[in-house]
Amino acid sequence: MNSIPKLAALALLAWLGPACTTVVERPNDPLEATEWRSTKSRMYQDLALQCLAAEDHDRARSLLQQAVQFDPRDERTLELLARLAYVGGDHAVAGTAARQLQQVRPDSVAAACTLGALEEAGSRPAAAEAHYRQALAVGKNDPRPGIDLHRLLLSLGRGDEASSLRDDLGRRFPQAVELLLDQAAWLCADGQWQAAALAYDEAMGRAPNDPAAATGFALATVLANHPEQALELGNRLPPRARAENPSLALALASAQLRRGDLVGALREIDLALPTARAAAALRLLRAEILLRMGQVDLAQEEFERVLAGDPQALRAHRGLGRLHLAAGRSHAAVRSFEAALRLQPTDVVLHGLLAAALLAHGERGRARQHAELAAGSAEGRALVDELVRRCPDLLTTRAEERR
Repeated sequence: MNSIPKLAALALLAWLGPACTTVVERPNDPLEATEWRSTKSRMYQDLALQCLAAEDHDRARSLLQQAVQFDPRDERTLELLARLAYVGGDHAVAGTAARQLQQVRPDSVAAACTLGALEEAGSRPAAAEAHYRQALAVGKNDPRPGIDLHRLLLSLGRGDEASSLRDDLGRRFPQAVELLLDQAAWLCADGQWQAAALAYDEAMGRAPNDPAAATGFALATVLANHPEQALELGNRLPPRARAENPSLALALASAQLRRGDLVGALREIDLALPTARAAAALRLLRAEILLRMGQVDLAQEEFERVLAGDPQALRAHRGLGRLHLAAGRSHAAVRSFEAALRLQPTDVVLHGLLAAALLAHGERGRARQHAELAAGSAEGRALVDELVRRCPDLLTTRAEERR
């Protein structure tokens, strides 16, 4: 009885088969074939751009590779593919695309900069510099090679050359804020917080709405022990700036904490949280502030919310363990510290905290084991000394116990 539907389905497939295979045919005429390949290439390129807009980078890269197969001399496709593959960590594809682009257009700034970046990633700074200088020579009106070369010179410790290049590029490209941001980041890495703050401030003068400049300035001033400068910046910015830039909200909250204003720090975080994209770091700091304010139940809710989204959040396990220990919930504290130690087994402070929780729970033998591990360093020793003060025989050996 089932044979009739099967025969009908086979007949339908037989009818559809020829139709599906003849929708697009490769033209026989060479000129028409060239136009057909170009059209197919542009189609894949357009689809790739749509995927980029949707932040589907893997699919976009795959489509660009297909576009190159149809038209291996399309400069825009090759440039997009080289850049996207490099950002995605596919250096082999990026290098191939950049070399193809250089063959099509020998003076391509994008090709030379990509090849330079690949050499830099491969720890070949001399070759990287040669590519950047080649791009700088041909790209008179393009700041990209200068920005890349400036960053490379800073990373190599050639500060005087970087400064000279920065002055020259600053005159030619006054809106190239990347130069100042790279200089400021280099100063931060060297611990020159006040100088970094000045560089970030200059960057904000050129680009008032640049989020990296604002965040860098706030963080540098806090670390330079001038939190009031960060807070002055925060007063000038609208609340949405914090929501759009969670790192800025964290820096401003840190500035309030540096001044001892817990309520102010909480306010900075709450301005960002309703619409912030990356809320986990904000919620962690919020939980820690609430704990310091004695709002134990609210702090626990925040820690647990973070762990619900990321069970591997070490800082949340640690904070929740401290909360339970302070509240006298020793068994819950043990579980939290054990979970934290599974993520970071060599943390001596965690061993000390777990020893405290185990001791409070009456498990002196296990507490001794973790206390001994914590006592092996100066950082953990302070915790162990406090535990020994409470329980003088904590570190007594088993042989001494038997005697």
